[in-house]
Amino acid sequence: MAEKGFDRRSFIKACAGVSAAGAMGVAGFGIVRPVSDVDVEVIPITYPGIHVMEGSPAPYGLPVIPLEITSSGDLIGRPDAAENQLSWYKYCSHERAPGTEPSFESDNLLSYFVTEEKIHKGFDAWYKDLIGETINVEDFPDSEPLDKFSEFPGVGAAFKWRSEGVDPEDTITGIVTKMPADALSFGSRVTEPQKQEWLDTWFPLNPNDDSERFVASCSFCTHFCCVPGFHESELAISSGYGQTIFCTCHLSRYDPFKISMYDRTIFVFPQGEGEGGGGGGGGGH
Repeated sequence: MAEKGFDRRSFIKACAGVSAAGAMGVAGFGIVRPVSDVDVEVIPITYPGIHVMEGSPAPYGLPVIPLEITSSGDLIGRPDAAENQLSWYKYCSHERAPGTEPSFESDNLLSYFVTEEKIHKGFDAWYKDLIGETINVEDFPDSEPLDKFSEFPGVGAAFKWRSEGVDPEDTITGIVTKMPADALSFGSRVTEPQKQEWLDTWFPLNPNDDSERFVASCSFCTHFCCVPGFHESELAISSGYGQTIFCTCHLSRYDPFKISMYDRTIFVFPQGEGEGGGGGGGGGH
């Protein structure tokens, strides 16, 4: 095991190894736990996430990033919003990513982001000319401008967060969606007080139109750490999931209009040991 942490290949090997040992059905990040040559503390947590749809290979939802909107209309993530909030993103080789630590110096603004690889492949989205700029509510069109997705509700964008000046593999990426305010729903484990608190403080209304709401989540697929997209892939449409956050790697899909509760484990490394994060999955759109 490299001192830097799990790279993508090691992550998948660990998953396959546990499966072969009889842990079939226990999918996702938690199955890396049997690897014992790294001194880590394993902590179970419960978190709200973008709902993973039935039949998806992904075992968990995409962790929510609580938002607020500044007086100038910029979108900003809230790392102080809940206990262990930053720890929710310590997976997909990001166990030591600097942005997952409260002490990381960052203004927490969301900025448009895609990888150079996607750009070279002809990435097409309404925000492609805004890459690198801070996300502002006034940027979003009234409806999805790409004809192939125009029949589906919501307008989304990929972003990076708390990742200025870090190695590319340590970049925390996400997806933010502008949706009809009344479209957001909650799973059965979400209590009424939680629902009301999150509507008031995590998923802000558009200051220019209170019939619209903004919802953001981390975008590391909880299956094998690929990076899904919203209104990006024609495969999503042809598969019958054009309205979802869709991962083209193994067809995981998430309902961006529903928040559910999930249980998983996080891995806490000794302070000061190794560098932030690890290579591999996640890392960007």
